[in-house]
Amino acid sequence: MFSAIFIRRPRFALVISLFLMLAGILCVNKLPIAEYPQVSPPTVMVMATYPGASAQVIADTVASPLESEVNGIEDMVYYSSQSDNLGNYTLTLTFKSGADEDMALVNVNNAVKRAEHALPTDVVNNGLTVVKRSSDMLATIAVYSENPEHTPLFLSNYVSIHLKDAIARIDGVGQAIIFGEQDYSIRIWLDPYKMKAYSISDTDIRNAVASQNVQAATGSVGTESSSQWMQFKVDAKGRLATPEEFGEIIIKSGENGRQVRLSDIAKIELGAETYNSIGTFNGRPSVPLAIFKLNDANALEIMKDVKAELNKLEANFPDGMKWSIAYDSTKFVIVSMQEIIQTLILTFLLVVIITYLFLQDWRATIIPSVTIPVSLIGTFLFLYLLDMSINTLTMFALILVIGSVVDDAICVTENCTRLIDEEHLSPFDAAMKSMQQLTGALIATTLVVVAIYMPIMFYGGMVGTIYKQFAVTMCIALCLSTVNAMTLSPALCALVLRPSKTPRGFFRLFNIGLHWTRSTYLAVGGLLVRRGLLTIVLFALILFGNYYFFNRLPSAFLPTEDKGTLFCEVTLPSGATLPRTEAALKDVSDLIQNHPGIESIMTIPGRSLTAGEGENLGLLIVNLKDWAQRSTPETKITAIQSDILQRCAVLPDASVNAFVPPAIMGLGATGGVTFSLQATGDQTSQDIAQTTNNLLSRIMETGKAIYAFTSFDANTPMLYLDINRAKAEAMNVPINSIFNALQSQLGSYYINDFNKYGKTYKVKIQLSKELRENLNVIDQLHVSSNDGTEIPLSALASLKWTLGPRQVERFNMFPSASINTQSVPSFSSGEMMALLEQLVQKNLSKDYQISWTDMSYQESQNEGKIVSLLMVSLLVAYLFLVAQYESWTMPISVMLSVATATLGAILALKLAGMSLDIYCQLGLLMLIGLTAKTAILMVEFSKLERDNGASIADAALNGMRVRFRSVMMTALSFVIGVFPMVVASGAGAGSRQSIGVTTFWGMLVATILGMMFIPGLYTIFQRAAESVSGFFHRKSSAEVGKTVSE
Repeated sequence: MFSAIFIRRPRFALVISLFLMLAGILCVNKLPIAEYPQVSPPTVMVMATYPGASAQVIADTVASPLESEVNGIEDMVYYSSQSDNLGNYTLTLTFKSGADEDMALVNVNNAVKRAEHALPTDVVNNGLTVVKRSSDMLATIAVYSENPEHTPLFLSNYVSIHLKDAIARIDGVGQAIIFGEQDYSIRIWLDPYKMKAYSISDTDIRNAVASQNVQAATGSVGTESSSQWMQFKVDAKGRLATPEEFGEIIIKSGENGRQVRLSDIAKIELGAETYNSIGTFNGRPSVPLAIFKLNDANALEIMKDVKAELNKLEANFPDGMKWSIAYDSTKFVIVSMQEIIQTLILTFLLVVIITYLFLQDWRATIIPSVTIPVSLIGTFLFLYLLDMSINTLTMFALILVIGSVVDDAICVTENCTRLIDEEHLSPFDAAMKSMQQLTGALIATTLVVVAIYMPIMFYGGMVGTIYKQFAVTMCIALCLSTVNAMTLSPALCALVLRPSKTPRGFFRLFNIGLHWTRSTYLAVGGLLVRRGLLTIVLFALILFGNYYFFNRLPSAFLPTEDKGTLFCEVTLPSGATLPRTEAALKDVSDLIQNHPGIESIMTIPGRSLTAGEGENLGLLIVNLKDWAQRSTPETKITAIQSDILQRCAVLPDASVNAFVPPAIMGLGATGGVTFSLQATGDQTSQDIAQTTNNLLSRIMETGKAIYAFTSFDANTPMLYLDINRAKAEAMNVPINSIFNALQSQLGSYYINDFNKYGKTYKVKIQLSKELRENLNVIDQLHVSSNDGTEIPLSALASLKWTLGPRQVERFNMFPSASINTQSVPSFSSGEMMALLEQLVQKNLSKDYQISWTDMSYQESQNEGKIVSLLMVSLLVAYLFLVAQYESWTMPISVMLSVATATLGAILALKLAGMSLDIYCQLGLLMLIGLTAKTAILMVEFSKLERDNGASIADAALNGMRVRFRSVMMTALSFVIGVFPMVVASGAGAGSRQSIGVTTFWGMLVATILGMMFIPGLYTIFQRAAESVSGFFHRKSSAEVGKTVSE
């Protein structure tokens, strides 16, 4: 017997346990800490700019050729793009979870290179950026100054030069972006009246600046053996650096030597490349620096390095400049981990208390209590070897497994105690006999649990990774507990156990109650053993209840978590200017800043998480107070979200939406249900907008959504320039000359570059601001004919008003509108997705279809798979038990007993109004292992009794009678141990409650109800097996007798 070695050599068993603990302690400090393992799908982004172009022009000339090339890239799942009226184009490609991110980046880069020949020259000249990064923000840093001399231009460029690049170099940072960045630029503000007076066209100015602001390689003197004594490098002033130097550029020379310089016809200044508005932090003007991480990087490590770098850079800040963290997604992870550790410790204490309550002897309590730290700490060694991390899933597994790792040790200890008391054996002999009785059951129960989780290893995708982290941790801890139960536990039993004393006081009353409970169980069990038909009917009702309530249980991907932050998007009417947006953001901030649950507010004009950039858009990052300070109902995140929407409803022009961050970083920018409404026909932007608005109205009419909004808008006021091409040809004016004039004077035309502070900045020309204030500017523009004549643009074209999209969206090459909606708390995301599909199918034509994105896409891929996974797990566990006990029928009673636990879990979720999310699914998988383990202990003893000659009924009831105390002890240890998760609050409470409610109520019902059915089920299948065996045995005997007589 394997355990006999350690019973005889207890120090050997102790050394093995100490080694596991020491190795685990060393590995804990080396394991990375994260909220989740690397589960988010890799994303690659392509960004381009086409200054002056409208959203539709960018979609036609940039998006179409680029997306034709990237379509079909290996491992790509879907892609979406946004083109806006500010000249920006962003393409986001999402790949399969687990795909090689570096190879994806290379493939996208190659596709972009293939498409460059089809792109406008200005787009290629401005450069295309291809980066791999997570799609959501890791953090936002607010940099502000108390010095009034620090202008927004200075602040923005100081952050760009000294902070942004330093942070971008930190390992794991994918990209650092300044929202509303105002990079330095030489701005040449043209005066069209002076240009006309000097007969100078915009083309003359562009050519002059391009030819005179140029860096050239001027060679050397004395090189290449031309001189034996010396050599000198020849240098000259090529690229200009200051506005004064640019002002001296000669545009035109007259016949009498008169020269027209750039300063004669334009104002030159060191300004900003784009005049965006910087944000505010708690009402103070500040520069928002957003940090995005790589998909496979560790968020906590990055933020630790970012804070260290900022503290180092702060020493060189100008007087009055400071920084603060406006948004930190890792704060939730840190607090959530602290909450989980507290739950872990509380669970440990509760399990020890329950164990002592049942064993009623401190010596006996020590044995299973020692198993917990050995198994849990030893698990970290194997997590390190398997290159896993300490995350929410692994920590949940350790919390839930506490009640299970003591099971084996409790069984060994309780059995040894029973043998010492009832058979009066010595502790050594009791330990030896106990392990002879239990070794098979211990191995069988562990194999069953491992078998249940084995199918998860073959479950692919993001959900498979989540399941695998949980399952591997559980299996490691349970295997270690079994090793402990076969080594350390029997050794300690032989050393420390003594005959039990007669219980007194509370323990005596407890034993009386426990004895009465066992008698009740035996009475009910005996009834079910005698009334097989009643057992079949009742259990059929349990199976039907599982089927009925499971099909009516709403599904979700992940529970909504309070991450301590809300994002608010503010949308003004189409065509609104940036100053109006700034004023609206201030109004929103003033309305909500006095809420007791809000700590800080950052506003970012001209930016949206869902709609890109636009002057009528704004974003507020609302940072909430610590979870411990938000214990009242009005400070819960859902209450704050509703209150913000109610307070902002009074604003006449602004539409405000408040939403939570996504449950998993990297799965979109927002929580809720997200999808793209694709137009696969020949619909115009106005058709798509009208259909989208109708769909949003129908969603809100259902009363199942807190909000439903889209970033798509096709009603932005625009000017359409109708060019008379025949007249232009007759007047000898090339069409491209008209476009060049418009781009140079209205479109902020990029000429070339200059250098400052070691960086390269752009030189741009445009009409002066005061000349672009009204529509008359277009009538006053002149264009050059081929013979040099300046012709008024009004003679060649006419203006008219039109409506167009502020932003053009495409999804998998089709025009689309992205929609985000969040269901009310009583309506799950799975139910919302089903409702949306019904609305689209019922109310929209076949030219429109839904494509799920971000977390909703992952949820759609996981829908309905839990049933097949549970069935496969049950089948594999059954086959393991068949192999273990050489019986096809005995394991059936074990597997069927699982139904009581799943019914309890499903009913609890239904009554609590919760959804079947991933954590609940993990709980159901765990319940299968726990209840099967409980049933094995009873059925295995009944099998031994039957083999020793007991009747089927007596064997069934003896299994319950003998194993009742240990089974009840292990079950209640788990139930009480998991209770803190049921009543969890604070950071990460949603996930803890999901898995806690499922396992607590499932195991409680299995303990109360399921245990009563096990003897009856064993009796039914044992009788059936013996009847079939007897039938074939009699038939075989008859055939043998007939053969002999012949």
